[in-house]
Amino acid sequence: MIEIVTADIVKSAVRAALGAPSGSVLLDEAYLALALRRLAGFLCPGSPRTLVRAMVNSHRGLVDDLVGFAERVEEVLDTLVAIGDLLEVRDVALEDDEVKGTWLVAAPPAFVARESGSAFILGISADEQTPLPDEMRARVMADRTLRVIETQGDEDLSAILRELGLRELSAEGWLRTPRRSDAATLLAGFDSRLAACARSGDVPDIQVLDGSKNTRSYRRRWTGPGRLTGNFVVRRPQTYGADLWGYAELREGSAQKLLDLPMTGDRWRGCDAAWRIQMAIDALAGRPQEYRLVEAEAGSRFDLYSPIPSWARRRLAVIGREVEPENCLMSFLVATAEVEAEEAFLKDQLYLSRATA
Repeated sequence: MIEIVTADIVKSAVRAALGAPSGSVLLDEAYLALALRRLAGFLCPGSPRTLVRAMVNSHRGLVDDLVGFAERVEEVLDTLVAIGDLLEVRDVALEDDEVKGTWLVAAPPAFVARESGSAFILGISADEQTPLPDEMRARVMADRTLRVIETQGDEDLSAILRELGLRELSAEGWLRTPRRSDAATLLAGFDSRLAACARSGDVPDIQVLDGSKNTRSYRRRWTGPGRLTGNFVVRRPQTYGADLWGYAELREGSAQKLLDLPMTGDRWRGCDAAWRIQMAIDALAGRPQEYRLVEAEAGSRFDLYSPIPSWARRRLAVIGREVEPENCLMSFLVATAEVEAEEAFLKDQLYLSRATA
């Protein structure tokens, strides 16, 4: 007997094999994160595009909109880099020493202990979905893109994980943030470095993050250079690896100077620096990027409409918990006692303003 297997049956079987939560949307964020980690265990080191392409190809016939699916995969892949499951290695020389790329490597198995006694599991193993023995692996819960183990009874979970060979990362180191700076000082520093750059010449295929567009949609703010004049966050493709980020001076749509991001010696990713620059630009222009604060059970939900740097996302995920977004890009549930401090963090470090409507 030949049995017809539907796409939903295949999706459900794969979810079960990866340990994705049951009762969720078949291709939700938790599933995408688990599947990407599995692929990365086999394919890394490699370029982000290689992972995205492999993920899309393996789901042909299972999803209707491959373009939209690829965009979702890219977003989840970026999150895995932000939380530390994958590490970016920049300026990797390939066959041609003159051609440099950005590759991803699998982070070694590690964990971050939480004050509650639970732990975040980080890193990727080539052999297993999660680098733990069967009994301990069964306790791992997929919380969207994060993997969490809750403590049981009076056990010392940190000691157990260390004995199993996982490296312990301090919460302080994992949550490290840049030096605090107001928007004007931050932007003045980047403007000064940009002014000191030599003329860039033509920059092909450049895309501009246009802060003047009155929209909460991050994707709709990206545009071609057109006839724009001024200093802008930009992005451009490269032969290998992820897109390159920069801060550019444009005149009538033509690039005059270009400052590559991240700058030499900066530990943060190029997109982290770029997103913070744009937040400063928006704040100084009198149209700060906004977040929505919604009362929820035992706390409040922070709804964000644009991406935030990896260090900010990790903090909100640890202080609170990342939850399913509602008509926004990402959401975090924060306990009532922590709301005031996190609002101050978003204002002081990211120059965000609470939405009034």
